[in-house]
Amino acid sequence: MTNKRHKLRLRKQVLLTLPILLLLLIASLGFMINKNKIFANEVSSNNQSSPNTKEETNWNLSDISYIQKLDEMITSRQKDNTIIYYAGNFKLNIEKTLEIAHRLTNNFTDSKYLEDYIIAPDNLAKKIKPFKSFEAGVVYFVRDLYRYPERYGSSIAEIRLDETPTTKRNIIDGKIYMDNGLTFEQYLGKICDLYDLDKSIVLAIVHEETGVMTSSLFNYSNNIGGLRGIGGWMKFTTLEAGIIAHVISIKYFVDNYNIDLSSPDAVAKLSGVYVKGNVNSFSESWTNKVNHFREKINEQDLFTYEQ
Repeated sequence: MTNKRHKLRLRKQVLLTLPILLLLLIASLGFMINKNKIFANEVSSNNQSSPNTKEETNWNLSDISYIQKLDEMITSRQKDNTIIYYAGNFKLNIEKTLEIAHRLTNNFTDSKYLEDYIIAPDNLAKKIKPFKSFEAGVVYFVRDLYRYPERYGSSIAEIRLDETPTTKRNIIDGKIYMDNGLTFEQYLGKICDLYDLDKSIVLAIVHEETGVMTSSLFNYSNNIGGLRGIGGWMKFTTLEAGIIAHVISIKYFVDNYNIDLSSPDAVAKLSGVYVKGNVNSFSESWTNKVNHFREKINEQDLFTYEQ
């Protein structure tokens, strides 16, 4: 009985081994055939006369072209991934967002786009100042597409997959950490850097508008800047989306009202827009509070992180 089991075991092992040996044999034959072809090509190339040297050069150029195309493909994929990441923060239809981005930039090859990184229809692009990087253009595009999809030939129903705010916070030692590992302040600083905005001012406004990040708007609506829309207080899908929306709103005020954030009266001018809707009508109370928070923020190292 034991011998019979042993024979059955051996038979199974043989049956399992045969296909593997067969595959190895086929692979070896393929390698030998390919090697012979390469050798034949090399012999043929070496036997060619000097007038045909050009053909060898063409082959090298073709190889370089292939590498360039491969590099372009990888770069395009990286750009798509950047769009996917930020569109995901706003819970947008990824496929539709990518389709719009590719159409408006001719797959990121349009000469005008490569100068200003603006992803927008021509009539809208004229109203937007050039961006200094691809990422800056993407962040602005995704935020604008979320807010005004009709500008891009889409609709809220088509572009927004889910408008429910995600309010779960990852808090460690009293600090809020984002999904990418940065703290709340570091992420806000990163987005500010895309547009050369003063991070301490932008964060100080957050502290003033949210009671140092304790308000219900902050905790349940991801609205970190006290932003209002036509329907009242705005809600954002994620905290990342709320940060982006707040930073973009500050950029809008700076660009449209020519506010120099490095000037001593920068916060006062922003107070007019924020509190009274008039850049020349300052709010002393709001200005003093924001400047107070700014001083406290500047005493700490909140924005530094390893790239």
